[in-house]
Amino acid sequence: MSSDAGKQEKGIITSEGAVIGVKNKVRDGLAAFEGKEATQWIQMEESKIIVYTTSFSGVRRAHEDCKYILGIFHNHRVKVEERDVYASQSYHRELEERLKGADFTLPQVFINGQHIGDKEMVDELNEIGELKKMLQEFPKINTSITCQMCGGYDLIPCIKCGGSKNSVFNNFTSEFRALKCTACDENGLQPCPHCKS
Repeated sequence: MSSDAGKQEKGIITSEGAVIGVKNKVRDGLAAFEGKEATQWIQMEESKIIVYTTSFSGVRRAHEDCKYILGIFHNHRVKVEERDVYASQSYHRELEERLKGADFTLPQVFINGQHIGDKEMVDELNEIGELKKMLQEFPKINTSITCQMCGGYDLIPCIKCGGSKNSVFNNFTSEFRALKCTACDENGLQPCPHCKS
């Protein structure tokens, strides 16, 4: 007999004695949902190092911290997927979703779908040698070679619309109107197919 079968759920009862709910049912449901969401990221990003950065140099400290962290991974000679939240709003929304709307600083690092932390946390892990252990499973790459397609930026102008954000013109109506391209983001960019492979 399962241990859950003998477990009795505590009902929430009104002063008149009517059952109006089950205690902790919503909390248990949310915990199960969050666990499923975390598992989904782990499966999608298995054997990947994701670093959310910004190329906006107006906030100098964040920009320099991002370059510093990318330099650490460069020194370890591992492939990093950089997601620039300044260049792509979809990456910004994705990071907010992953951190559940909490305030954050850039950069943010995820290894195998697990959140590692910001610059200070990664720097500390690197200093004590833990980062090296975490990166042992990743193949070493030649970091002196830059992608010929995107120049190391991981984003390119959309192949379908050329970065115009408009799809091919249609003639379904009397007006000549362009439809929004579905292959790229709001800036007319898409991930570099060469770097993603």
